[in-house]
Amino acid sequence: MAKEGNPAKPAKGVDANEHKCRAEECSKKPDRAGFCGEHYTWFKWGLITLEGYKARDFDKKYQDFLRSKTA
Repeated sequence: MAKEGNPAKPAKGVDANEHKCRAEECSKKPDRAGFCGEHYTWFKWGLITLEGYKARDFDKKYQDFLRSKTA
Protein backbone atom coordinates (compact mmCIF):
# COMPACT_ATOMS: atom_id res chain seq x y z
CA MET A 1 0.00 0.00 0.00
CA ALA A 2 1.21 3.45 -0.84
CA LYS A 3 1.42 6.02 1.92
CA GLU A 4 -0.93 8.94 1.72
CA GLY A 5 0.10 12.48 2.56
CA ASN A 6 2.81 14.82 1.41
CA PRO A 7 4.94 13.56 -1.47
CA ALA A 8 8.72 13.78 -1.15
CA LYS A 9 9.92 17.32 -1.77
CA PRO A 10 12.96 17.99 -3.95
CA ALA A 11 16.00 19.70 -2.47
CA LYS A 12 15.87 23.49 -2.26
CA GLY A 13 16.72 25.10 -5.61
CA VAL A 14 16.20 21.89 -7.60
CA ASP A 15 13.32 21.38 -10.01
CA ALA A 16 11.14 18.33 -9.43
CA ASN A 17 11.09 17.66 -13.19
CA GLU A 18 14.75 18.23 -13.79
CA HIS A 19 15.72 15.59 -16.31
CA LYS A 20 17.93 17.67 -18.59
CA CYS A 21 20.71 20.20 -18.23
CA ARG A 22 19.59 23.73 -17.22
CA ALA A 23 21.70 25.41 -19.92
CA GLU A 24 19.88 26.80 -22.92
CA GLU A 25 19.36 24.28 -25.73
CA CYS A 26 21.14 21.42 -23.91
CA SER A 27 19.32 18.13 -23.49
CA LYS A 28 22.03 16.09 -21.75
CA LYS A 29 21.38 14.48 -18.37
CA PRO A 30 22.44 16.69 -15.42
CA ASP A 31 25.40 15.60 -13.29
CA ARG A 32 25.87 18.40 -10.75
CA ALA A 33 23.77 21.38 -9.70
CA GLY A 34 21.38 20.68 -12.59
CA PHE A 35 24.06 20.98 -15.29
CA CYS A 36 25.82 18.43 -17.49
CA GLY A 37 29.59 18.13 -17.06
CA GLU A 38 30.50 20.73 -19.70
CA HIS A 39 27.98 23.32 -18.58
CA TYR A 40 28.87 22.82 -14.91
CA THR A 41 32.40 23.91 -15.82
CA TRP A 42 30.93 26.93 -17.62
CA PHE A 43 28.85 27.71 -14.51
CA LYS A 44 31.96 27.56 -12.30
CA TRP A 45 33.70 30.01 -14.67
CA GLY A 46 30.70 32.39 -14.55
CA LEU A 47 29.79 31.90 -18.21
CA ILE A 48 26.20 30.95 -17.39
CA THR A 49 23.87 31.74 -14.51
CA LEU A 50 22.31 29.24 -12.12
CA GLU A 51 19.16 29.43 -14.26
CA GLY A 52 21.17 28.41 -17.35
CA TYR A 53 21.26 31.74 -19.19
CA LYS A 54 24.44 33.28 -20.60
CA ALA A 55 26.10 35.90 -18.43
CA ARG A 56 25.98 39.54 -19.54
CA ASP A 57 29.71 39.56 -20.27
CA PHE A 58 29.70 36.06 -21.79
CA ASP A 59 31.99 36.90 -24.73
CA LYS A 60 34.74 38.32 -22.51
CA LYS A 61 34.54 35.45 -20.02
CA TYR A 62 34.42 32.86 -22.82
CA GLN A 63 37.63 34.26 -24.34
CA ASP A 64 39.33 34.03 -20.92
CA PHE A 65 38.01 30.48 -20.54
CA LEU A 66 39.40 29.43 -23.93
CA ARG A 67 42.72 31.11 -23.17
CA SER A 68 43.06 29.20 -19.91
CA LYS A 69 42.22 25.90 -21.63
CA THR A 70 45.03 26.34 -24.18
CA ALA A 71 47.59 27.51 -21.61
